[in-house]
Amino acid sequence: MSGERLAKLLAYLAEDAAARGITTSSEAVCDACIRLIGVSGAQLTLMNGTGRGESRYSTNEIGTQLENLRFTLGEGPCEDAVRSGVPVLVAQLDSWENDQRWPLYVPAAIAAGARAVFVFPLRSGAIRIGALVLHRTSPGPLSPEQVQDAHVVADLIMSLLLDELTRLHLDSEVPPADGMPLSRAEVHQATGMLSVQLGVSMDEALVRLRAHAFAHDRSVIDVARDIVSRRLRLSPEGPV
Repeated sequence: MSGERLAKLLAYLAEDAAARGITTSSEAVCDACIRLIGVSGAQLTLMNGTGRGESRYSTNEIGTQLENLRFTLGEGPCEDAVRSGVPVLVAQLDSWENDQRWPLYVPAAIAAGARAVFVFPLRSGAIRIGALVLHRTSPGPLSPEQVQDAHVVADLIMSLLLDELTRLHLDSEVPPADGMPLSRAEVHQATGMLSVQLGVSMDEALVRLRAHAFAHDRSVIDVARDIVSRRLRLSPEGPV
């Protein structure tokens, strides 16, 4: 992905949010990617420590039903994408091959109104926090350009989600018994340590820290403390 293409996508998303009088958020990007990528709807599935996951946001009822089917049946493109960590692109749900692959999911998804489903995992290193699920009400593949845009959108949504979830954790932190406020400097210190350990930028290190916290249903500050105290060490493949 060229820097020019990324800049154009960011500009598009910023202009879309400004035109609608809203701030850029994971939900706003989901709404915008319908027009940007040329799909009928978008939905976010988040996976946490429970391993089952839940819907974070859906642009329409079809997306909501697709997530309910994934959760209830335990099969489908989203389930496969989250497990494997690679995109699952289904240009035509109604096929013999897909009926064999997802015998319960396919007829129910078609009944819900979906004819094509494209799933892009939300992941950081070995940690998978969920998926961006796009659907169309008519069959047909995404173009190579649309696939590239979807990858970038998925990365942006993951960063926004982790930022939103981090703020929730930080804002809900309670001061310890001695009355001293918790310092967010621990998060910055842990980010610096991860940057060195993993050989990545500070931004990428913060994404890894947030992703690990979400995946293990812990607060970012608790994970940061474990990293600073060397009780936890993250590697490119996962925690050791």
